[in-house]
Amino acid sequence: MPVIELVAVGLPIALGVVMIGTGALNFAGSSLALKNFALWGYPAGFHRVAGSLGVVLGLLLMIPVTAQVGAIGSAIFMLIAVATLIRSRDWGHLPSAAVLMAASGAAIAIHR
Repeated sequence: MPVIELVAVGLPIALGVVMIGTGALNFAGSSLALKNFALWGYPAGFHRVAGSLGVVLGLLLMIPVTAQVGAIGSAIFMLIAVATLIRSRDWGHLPSAAVLMAASGAAIAIHR
């Protein structure tokens, strides 16, 4: 299998696994997640909204027929996350969010 085909299949799946994992952690509402969402200025319970969206987008990424929709949704989701981190000056979380945003953009480009 050529490398580009391997990336075209593997990138959305890897991104989907990360989105599902972080979404599940956010939805569960660990003390760290609750603290971070409060720090970022979101209302109580918003971690469940963000977590649910993360899980749904991750699942969409893992299904070949819906991977493009999942990639676009993930890019938008991560753009909002990056904007939130910049607005709240949370520089520690910014690099990982930026990498996920770039991976979402790459997944969009692959499926064009």
